Amino acid sequence: MNIPYSILVLRGTQVRRFVVSRKGIRQLLLGWLVAVFAAAVFFVEYLESERKKVNDVIASGHAQRKKLSVLRDRTKELQDTLARWKALREKVFASLPRRGSAPKDDGEELHHFLAALETELKQMIASLPLEWPVDGPVVSGVGMRRSPWTGEMVYHAGLDIPKPIGTMVRAPGDALVESVDAKRGAMVLDHGQQIKTHYAHLSRIFVAEG
Repeated sequence: MNIPYSILVLRGTQVRRFVVSRKGIRQLLLGWLVAVFAAAVFFVEYLESERKKVNDVIASGHAQRKKLSVLRDRTKELQDTLARWKALREKVFASLPRRGSAPKDDGEELHHFLAALETELKQMIASLPLEWPVDGPVVSGVGMRRSPWTGEMVYHAGLDIPKPIGTMVRAPGDALVESVDAKRGAMVLDHGQQIKTHYAHLSRIFVAEG
């Protein structure tokens, strides 16, 4: 039997009565279950999306740490090479004749060569991008992410570090300005040794190419 249910609603001195059939209650319960299920599915998808973002940031951090480790190793190699050249120069100079005892043209030529080599190695070390251009957390790393403009999944080829407008961005190492795009707020620095760093979303650019 489809016995209806009565629901009384008290409001002050007024009483309102609603009659709901069993079928209606079943439909309400079914609708509630569907809504809960849909919300659960949406929440699971949201958690999965956030998990992917976190994994992308973690992977980006690992990649950056690996890159920095490679650069530090390269710097250490250059420093070791510089130290060996210094030791060799001192050893060579120690074995050269004293002033006035023999011609010194060859010794002076070697001295200039080693001094130039030492200067070049110092410049190579100084040009390695070992510092961060700004301090702050990386909120979006290298990898697939949802575009903030289109909402579609796209590949992000950089690191996003949000800072207030006007924050000074430092060059992470000695470099030449290869290109400047003031309209897009983008520029490229050439550090030599086939190493370049790219910058985007700059509010203003105060340097020129060259």
